[in-house]
Amino acid sequence: MTEYEQRILDKVRDNLGTCRLAGSVVYLDRQSYYARERVKFGDVIIEAPWYADIVFVDLEPGANWGHACFYLAIRRDGDEVIQVEAQMPPFLKNKASTFCLLWRGPLAPEWAVATNQD
Repeated sequence: MTEYEQRILDKVRDNLGTCRLAGSVVYLDRQSYYARERVKFGDVIIEAPWYADIVFVDLEPGANWGHACFYLAIRRDGDEVIQVEAQMPPFLKNKASTFCLLWRGPLAPEWAVATNQD
């Protein structure tokens, strides 16, 4: 894991907690977003006031579509984080995703990791 990826994962851990992170799967968007850029992911629209990286956290990776999850907009040049509760992942069947696996918690099933985002 790179230093950049570790920084992102640390922000996720700060917002989620170590225990909940152990059962979650975390995906990092390979694309960064400009300040005030409105972007739709799954069932939410995220607009950060600063240049941001977006993370998707699957809280129930063994469940089917439509379950507890959230997105984090993490400020690129600072410590601020915006958390957005959601029910749907960013992976759409008819559209390639820019999200890649960042972390699979030791309690999250390996088979539940989305591998066909590209």
